Amino acid sequence: MQIQSRRKCDRHRSEAPVQYVYRQPDRYFNSHVLNYSEDGMYFESIQPLEINSQVRIIMPNYASDASGPDAFQSYLAEIRWCQEIPDEKSSQFGVGVEILEKSHDRLTNIVAPVSQTCDRCDIVLSTASVCRIDGSICLCPDCFDQLDEMPEGKVKSDIKRLLDRNVL
Repeated sequence: MQIQSRRKCDRHRSEAPVQYVYRQPDRYFNSHVLNYSEDGMYFESIQPLEINSQVRIIMPNYASDASGPDAFQSYLAEIRWCQEIPDEKSSQFGVGVEILEKSHDRLTNIVAPVSQTCDRCDIVLSTASVCRIDGSICLCPDCFDQLDEMPEGKVKSDIKRLLDRNVL
């Protein structure tokens, strides 16, 4: 049986330093990209980042003739998922983002979302009324209650994986 990826673009391994700006326009966090594609990238964060919020990513080793993520100086991206990395030594989070804009200059605009969509039933609700599971799955209160009432086990775990788009 062949497993199909739901990704639109191929991922490429990369170990590039990055700085990211999240919520506070003058606060930069250091990190590194571990892989990237034409429309997204994966990096690690010392803090959980909210799904569907925006983050500005800056490449300190920017070179316009480079290949890979260093070919642009900055990116504006939307956070698609954020999961804690199990590590006893430190608390870190893996973050997957969808690239919205690429620039050879530093991008400065970050827009806070006012609404989100339930990952299960697709209704649109205000960001304040969204329930979250493990920081990555956005559910309306009704869907959250239905999933919460299910007994723990393989079925519930598989549903969470499916909702989190982690089906491989």
